[in-house]
Amino acid sequence: MASKSKAMQRFFGMVHSAQQGEMKNPSTAVRKAASSMRYKDVKDFASTKLAGLKEHVMLNLKRKLKKDKV
Repeated sequence: MASKSKAMQRFFGMVHSAQQGEMKNPSTAVRKAASSMRYKDVKDFASTKLAGLKEHVMLNLKRKLKKDKV
């Protein structure tokens, strides 16, 4: 699997670090994702290349929906 945005890739990078024990104080969301996901899946998301990814998928989706309403 691949990350859909740069924000998603960064989040899973933090989750990956938390799973490896490299992150000292992970946030609640990172801790929850680290405990509920398989290591291989997290590694796949975290290793996505950043080239060509949008910054945030939801922001782009909201803009598109707003544009379609007008």
